[in-house]
Amino acid sequence: MAESSQEKEKYLGIKQVSLNTGLPASTIRYYDQQFEEFLELKRGSGRRRLFTEEAVERLLVVHRLLKEDGLSLRQARKEVLEGGFKGPSQKESSREIEDLRQEVDDLRRQFNELREIQKRTLALFSGLTKD
Repeated sequence: MAESSQEKEKYLGIKQVSLNTGLPASTIRYYDQQFEEFLELKRGSGRRRLFTEEAVERLLVVHRLLKEDGLSLRQARKEVLEGGFKGPSQKESSREIEDLRQEVDDLRRQFNELREIQKRTLALFSGLTKD
């Protein structure tokens, strides 16, 4: 029985990963050189880097460790190769981003409501003080 297209693993090239993550291709290549064992990229013809969804998640873990957490290369390698670090999955991150966007929208609505209340209150007081 042949595999369905949903069962086949989807691979992304470095250009698409760069577009999806916002990381420059040169940074992705550098991370691959420094964290080859952790990223576990597949190679296509001409040794083209092929990324699974999981490899992209691991790439983002490396980026977060180096840029957001401020770890050195040595510290980040130790962290990922010892297996002690487990970052959020892409789905979890997407869900968290969506929750934060919703919260920002709610805060904007509240801010606009408060601004309207302030305008009405100032207009009311302005009318009272003209007498």
